[in-house]
Amino acid sequence: MWDALPDAARSIVKELIIHGPQSRTALSRTLHLSTGSLTRLTKPMVDAGLLVEGDVVHDPVNGRPTRPLDVAAGEHRFLGLKLTADRVYAVVTDLRAEIVAARDEPIGDHSPSAVCDQAKRLLDELSGGAGALVGAGVTVGGNARASAQVGGERLVDAPYLGWWQVELKPLMERALGVPCVVKNDVAALAHQHHWFGPGRGLRDFALVTIGAGIGYALIVHDHLVAATEADLGMFGHLVLQPGGPMCPEGHRGCAAAYLSGWSVEATAGHALRRTVTYDEVMRLATEGDRVCLGVVREAAQALGRLIGHVATISMVKTVILAGEGVELARIAKDDLARALTENRRDVPGSVDVVIEADDFREWARGGAVVAIQSFVTGSD
Repeated sequence: MWDALPDAARSIVKELIIHGPQSRTALSRTLHLSTGSLTRLTKPMVDAGLLVEGDVVHDPVNGRPTRPLDVAAGEHRFLGLKLTADRVYAVVTDLRAEIVAARDEPIGDHSPSAVCDQAKRLLDELSGGAGALVGAGVTVGGNARASAQVGGERLVDAPYLGWWQVELKPLMERALGVPCVVKNDVAALAHQHHWFGPGRGLRDFALVTIGAGIGYALIVHDHLVAATEADLGMFGHLVLQPGGPMCPEGHRGCAAAYLSGWSVEATAGHALRRTVTYDEVMRLATEGDRVCLGVVREAAQALGRLIGHVATISMVKTVILAGEGVELARIAKDDLARALTENRRDVPGSVDVVIEADDFREWARGGAVVAIQSFVTGSD
């Protein structure tokens, strides 16, 4: 049934998934369809159980009794995977990307085939062997990409995993037995925020992630702007303060030199004369340690300048912050805001900064979301 749906019908499903139950009148107006066309498109989907009708309510548009339409979200399951250098994070969601089960564990064997086998075992444990899974999404991070085309198949480079030119999609599809989508993790997280997070309802926004690396994704006119590996690599080395600290690639004052986890640890550790973890730096800063608080404030100021550059060049009005390093933005939010305002010609409030939770399950959920999008729209 899904394979045979015309584009107009898929638009209806997408609208209901993102925005929830709606009357036929509201759907007609939103999607610019006549009432007759909407009825013709939705009746087969209702008959097949893809859509369901709710209880009778009064239509807020015309006041008449109506039964709002909704998707049968619980009838479909999707697997989302986030692969880091040493762990795999897995979630199973419904059609609205609501997490119904989650688990993470160390990666035992880094070979692609072994990781695929581990994904299958995790799926079996999370689903209890149920056969309701209809799609899966795998996201790989850092400098990973899935862009090179050889023989029509996308090849994945994931340096953190030691992978180069890996045909991950067919390997994962054979292991899981369902269609699979492979995406860069930041791109997948942007899609997740666009459909189900703080970017829902926005046509334009930017996503900036900080942690082990610096990530960036841009949604313009409801579409993710395609980026090459070179584009993404340049973003992390955008110079924010000439003459600032040096990153391992020899750039002074770039985003990575201020905001990456290793830079925060190295700067604080040098001043404290001992090795510290990122979490320890954040804790000590919260407790008022002068060294760690100074490091965090300096990083937050750099982040404010980075957000200012993103907003000015892309002209978006909303920037979402995510990643395992976002705690510094909460601790020194005033420093971030002040630096952002200064970078925006002293106009306060010109950019809405949304700080998301530090939760790797959200990254795995991004994998489920790109699988949902592929399932609904019929394309990767």
